[in-house]
Amino acid sequence: MKRFAAGLLSLAIAAAVNVPAHAAPAARPLALNADVSGEITSATPVNYADGTRSQLFSLQLAAGQAVSLKLEGALNGTLAVFHRDALVGRSEASEKGDSTLSVRADKAGSYVVAVSGADARAFGPFELSVEPIVAYDGKPLAAGQRITDWLRGGDKSYTLEVTKPGLYTINMESSEFDSRLELSGNGVSMEDDDGGNELNARLMAPLQPGTYTLKAAGFSDGAGAFYLSVEQADLPAGLVFEDGSALPVDGSVSGFVAADATRSFVLTLPERRRVQFDASSNDIDTLLTMQGGDITLSDDDGAGNGTNSRLTQVLEAGQYNISVRSVNGRGGVFQLATVTSPAGESAARPELKIGREIQGQLRPGNRDLYTLEIPRKGTYVISMVGSGGLDGMVTLMRNGEEVAKQDDSDTSLDPSLEVELDAGRYVLLAHSFDSNATGGYRLLARRK
Repeated sequence: MKRFAAGLLSLAIAAAVNVPAHAAPAARPLALNADVSGEITSATPVNYADGTRSQLFSLQLAAGQAVSLKLEGALNGTLAVFHRDALVGRSEASEKGDSTLSVRADKAGSYVVAVSGADARAFGPFELSVEPIVAYDGKPLAAGQRITDWLRGGDKSYTLEVTKPGLYTINMESSEFDSRLELSGNGVSMEDDDGGNELNARLMAPLQPGTYTLKAAGFSDGAGAFYLSVEQADLPAGLVFEDGSALPVDGSVSGFVAADATRSFVLTLPERRRVQFDASSNDIDTLLTMQGGDITLSDDDGAGNGTNSRLTQVLEAGQYNISVRSVNGRGGVFQLATVTSPAGESAARPELKIGREIQGQLRPGNRDLYTLEIPRKGTYVISMVGSGGLDGMVTLMRNGEEVAKQDDSDTSLDPSLEVELDAGRYVLLAHSFDSNATGGYRLLARRK
């Protein structure tokens, strides 16, 4: 988190930056658009409160003027700015050791910039630079704009003018606080906290021409400078925004899904086929789910190329619900493709009989489905023994809902699922932890 509570912040600065009065060093001048070098050493005046050491610089600012300070170098350090002994702002050391801080002067005068070690053991050379910030002019935002503005707790509202239909991406970036965005208007209402890089906010949405309200804020009243940008791209042809659209048996569609939302399609399969579903996207981490009949199958990153999803399964003729969900806190465009091939001559779904072991051969990306009839309520053990290094996995379902699942047993990679079951018909899935694995296996269900 890139922010402090105001009261704790003031106390922290007073303790970490103030040096003893008798040892206060002279402040070196610091000019706009200039760099200065320094070094924190054992000879640098020490703060007796916590052992940190500081070098001071003086910076002349006009009333309302905003600047961005950047600390780089070997020193793991922090920045603090004072005006007439009052704290204006303070940064925290980053994991990389550098630090940035943006401040705006309420009054004209000389400001003191303190470069301090992050702790009592922090020493080393540093480079300090200062650049002016051009503030936002207050005009409505539009596609192609990038502005710099200032937050002092609370939030700020902007007018966004959209003149052309398209896919709009809005980014709010700050190195000083955890940013948050809200967009509303014309039937749109959405928000985001960490959809961008690190703790930055990012919204992606298809927008129609009109006027929208964009609200920028920091998590827990964050304060400091931030950048706000608006980008527009053309909508892909035929982009799907509604649930329940038809999915072609062999073909693809493009869809849009908001952050942490789901977009669903309906596939009507005229005959028994082997079907492969692929959900891919440059914007989101896809989670692909197929529901139909008495089974539900899901995959997150099974396509083998990053965050795309893949499901491969022999399916009976019928209607299936195929859904794509974003699981990385972002909204965006995705592509959903289906490819079918003959299912082969195997039985539609073999039955696993209690007490009778059967053998199977798992194909890459597939789950072998079996019907399991439980004659009476009791405790049952379902075991799967793989060959050739197959890391087997069993999942038990009833009426499309998962009942139980196991990957490894206590002693091996072979699952041995012990479960209390009511009498009735179940579907057993024999598959692998690695969705692309292949190999032979033995399967047995028995009453304990």
